[in-house]
Amino acid sequence: MKHYRVNKLAKPGGDVVKKKDMLAASDQEAIRTAADSEDCPVCDVLRDGKKVGSIL
Repeated sequence: MKHYRVNKLAKPGGDVVKKKDMLAASDQEAIRTAADSEDCPVCDVLRDGKKVGSIL
C-alpha cells in the first residue's frame, strides 16, 4: 500500500480547503477512491508530494 494525500480545492487550481490522507495499492485506485468521495468535487491526488491525478 502507498500513502496518498487528497487536497480538496475551492476551485480548479485554487486554494486547498481540506487535506485527507489515504492508503491505496495504485495511483488509479487512489484517484478512483477520491472521485467516489462526497468530500471531493474538485481535488488533487498526490503521492510523495507529486500530483498523480485531479478530479474536476
